[in-house]
Amino acid sequence: MATAVFMVLMVCGYWYTTRNVSTRFKLKRTFGWDVYFLVALYGCIFVLQGVMVIALVYLLLWGISIGINHLPEMQAIPQHVHYHRDFINWSFLGIQAPVVIMLCVSVLLCLFRTTWSPGLRLNTAGRRQLYKQLTSANGVEGILYQCMEQGDMVYITLNSHRVYIGMVHTARCETSSSDNVVVIPMISGYRDRNTQQLVVEHNYAAYYQKHWITPVSEPNNALNFRKVILLNQIESLSLFDPATACGFEKLAPIVERTIEEKAPGDRTPLI
Repeated sequence: MATAVFMVLMVCGYWYTTRNVSTRFKLKRTFGWDVYFLVALYGCIFVLQGVMVIALVYLLLWGISIGINHLPEMQAIPQHVHYHRDFINWSFLGIQAPVVIMLCVSVLLCLFRTTWSPGLRLNTAGRRQLYKQLTSANGVEGILYQCMEQGDMVYITLNSHRVYIGMVHTARCETSSSDNVVVIPMISGYRDRNTQQLVVEHNYAAYYQKHWITPVSEPNNALNFRKVILLNQIESLSLFDPATACGFEKLAPIVERTIEEKAPGDRTPLI
């Protein structure tokens, strides 16, 4: 009996965590023994719901038994009815029927929550809100989601000092070796190893404008130039605003000149 309860608990927990959107994200970010505890946690929820259903049925039968026993017609009968006791002692194929009903209710609730629940049919706004909530705890995922939602550009620097500036098309963040981000590049280049200045090699934005390339143009569109970048190859990632970047470029010579004119022993802050 205990083995049957444990098996239903684990199966329900695994079925729910692998099919529910939010818990599937949590499961893919969990490792080791934490996976078993996460599965068992959701399995316990369904089993406890089954226990509550059995308890409600027991209380309902107990109330019915008390009501029938207090009827005037039943006062002369020495044998009173006890439906609640009969329900608990009822057996099915040598197994207590309440336990079987409890396990069946747990499985049905799990199937309902993962297959027929109205909450699974999220509209666009609901799905965006869910992804925003799931990615808020991770800095990389938060930036990628913001770029996809608001259309902002992202500034990506790789471990090889390659640089890509562009629009985020899709992103896969499941803490696996194949996690990647797909970028439609606007500018690509590299950082000089000595000065760390950006050296532009390809201006995709000018090429798109010159050849009238858009995300939906034919026969060539911007998606044909997309770059798939593995997350484990990214050194730094940030939002990119052209106006702010131009402002920083104009301030760079002023800051360098101020540093050169500063006395060697002067520790007064520059700003």
